[in-house]
Amino acid sequence: MRILVLSDLPQFVTGGAEKQAANLIEAWMDNGHEVNCFGRRMGSGCGSVRLGRHEVPVRRIGTIQRFGRLLRGISYLLSLAGLLLQHRRCFDVIYTRFLGEAALTVSLLKRTGLLNVALVATPASTGSNGGDLSLFAGLGFHRQLVHLLDTQCDAINLIAPAMANELRCNGFSGKRFAHIPNGVIVCHQPPVYRERPHCAITVGRIAAQKGYDLLIAALAALPPPLSPGILRIVGDGPEKEKLIALAETLGVAKAITWVGELDHADVMHELSNARVFVLPSRYEGMSNAGLEAMERGLALLITRCGGLDTYIQPDMGWVIPSEDSQALAQALNMAMSSTPELLAMMGERNRTTALQHFDITMIAARYADLFKSVIAARRTH
Repeated sequence: MRILVLSDLPQFVTGGAEKQAANLIEAWMDNGHEVNCFGRRMGSGCGSVRLGRHEVPVRRIGTIQRFGRLLRGISYLLSLAGLLLQHRRCFDVIYTRFLGEAALTVSLLKRTGLLNVALVATPASTGSNGGDLSLFAGLGFHRQLVHLLDTQCDAINLIAPAMANELRCNGFSGKRFAHIPNGVIVCHQPPVYRERPHCAITVGRIAAQKGYDLLIAALAALPPPLSPGILRIVGDGPEKEKLIALAETLGVAKAITWVGELDHADVMHELSNARVFVLPSRYEGMSNAGLEAMERGLALLITRCGGLDTYIQPDMGWVIPSEDSQALAQALNMAMSSTPELLAMMGERNRTTALQHFDITMIAARYADLFKSVIAARRTH
């Protein structure tokens, strides 16, 4: 099968969606599929990127960055449309990571009869204050764009159960929804559950979505004294300096270690040395970092965003409402006062769940089956 992926890759953009796309591409190529990738941030323009033992052909989608969002969007549409029409006979299915400009461009070409190919889109998240659907917010032709996507996407895959209701509330019919979660690379050497040196860890872009301000406020609400470095924050982003100042103001600066941005191997090392993974997000699709923490055998403390939390039972960790610093403080206190044996038991159950439901090889195979089904359906019409 010839698959075209419309997504940036981690070599150029260090985001969860991009990492997920790369993991899927590698798994598909391991299974003999031919994969190309077009993305907006792809270096010099064309060439290849190494993913594991594979060289993936890539093309850059050109954009004009100056003069505002409108011109940037138009230049993106024209550049991607040109690439798609030039290579339209080179792929059997297009897979877009995000339900945004790429999916809209393909849908428009299909609607006008210029492109005849199966399209599968996967929203990364659907929160109206920053998810994929925020692209349409405030546009006078919102309903027309939703109808275009709803009719031209052969499948819209939902990585989190809560996305279905959110998309329906925004005008999608739901007739072509599929349900395949994100996947994680499984290390078949199990984690070691001896006494781990660090207690709590969180991994992700330091941005408002991730709720780190709520986490710092919750940390300040814990009974003193707090051990130095009891919370490790891995990542970087626009909110970092503001949050460092907040920690100073609330008197918990010494309890936090700002690790900074790390490569994937070092992130996995950090996870392997912690006991509890904290995900205080305001909204989320299905956190890749959370999946990696499950695979490495950590107990979870996460907010209820309708994704990963739907898999977490009480013997695996704590699930709390989003935007609730008091509930976060209570759960954080329980997690940090739990015995290493209890946290290890939770971690073992999380790893079992990761192996059963989220192994990337299994997830990639489910996608391949979905691709084959939508391709076959198009041929029968």
